[in-house]
Amino acid sequence: MNNPLCFAVILLFFALSPLAAQTEDNIVGINHWVDSKILEEKRNIQIYLPDGYESSQVDFPVLYVLDGQRFFLHGVSLQGSFRQYELTPGFIVVGITNSYPDRFSHFGQGKEKFIAFLKEELIPYIEENYRVNQSERILFGWEYGAGFTFHNLLAQPDLFDAYMMASPYPIMDQIQHLDQFENLNKVLVYAVSPDEYEINLAVDKLDSLLLSRKIEKLNYMGLGLENEEHRSTGYATLYHGLRYFFRFYPEFQEDNLDRLVEKGGLDFAQFYTEERARRYGFAPDLSIWSKYTLIRSAIRADNFTHFQKFIQEFTLESLISELIANQRSYGVN
Repeated sequence: MNNPLCFAVILLFFALSPLAAQTEDNIVGINHWVDSKILEEKRNIQIYLPDGYESSQVDFPVLYVLDGQRFFLHGVSLQGSFRQYELTPGFIVVGITNSYPDRFSHFGQGKEKFIAFLKEELIPYIEENYRVNQSERILFGWEYGAGFTFHNLLAQPDLFDAYMMASPYPIMDQIQHLDQFENLNKVLVYAVSPDEYEINLAVDKLDSLLLSRKIEKLNYMGLGLENEEHRSTGYATLYHGLRYFFRFYPEFQEDNLDRLVEKGGLDFAQFYTEERARRYGFAPDLSIWSKYTLIRSAIRADNFTHFQKFIQEFTLESLISELIANQRSYGVN
């Protein structure tokens, strides 16, 4: 080629050409079509199994997501993120698809049939085909799905172990039925955004009842989602709800000394670790990381009294040796 400029242009063209790439479908989970005799229809169920399911013999918690067409992928995404940072165990995600406008009848006038579908058809189907922990069933719903979730808690409390409700509606006329329970060993999480007027009225009533009448063993958390609105509350509620349900799974860490003291100090840290061991089989002693974060909280608060207390409790020489052995020599500094 006699023209250097043309040659340079051709070289530049090939240099800027996109690389060849292979493509394949990005498939998340498996679609199941379940023939429901109770609902007299074929139901689409989405199922996601966590990484390591096939190679293990572990029984997994199950998250049942109402309106799976909207929230199934969010549940799967949270599962992956939580596992990466060891915030929860792996869990199976079951998305229960609902179409508009049928969801309103399923969660409204047809709610008893839908509960029967869950109890007699869907849950047995999941538990016959997958390894599940039957004491860790979680139900999540948004809007009318959350209203259904609350009704399920009242009508069939033993069907699930945790009930998570985002913008629950309608529940106002059902709240007083909580009075039937003296003891309710369940987890209840509910959340609402500021501008959901009628829902806020109902949630205020629920707050008042739970504060005035202690129901034994009921663990509950109510959230005001200041930066959300009606269509987004489901995403934040599911995140915080799962963190609350699995709150004893992460390795103990405390970065705020005042918060630690308010909870009970070292006694709380030891309680947490023992509860974590009881629930999930971890060692019942504070880990080197837990000890390090306790000491670090005192350093950050410039509180020599607690710093000295922690150092004496953990034995300084032993602590330094453990930090180095665990490749955390930065903690020694």
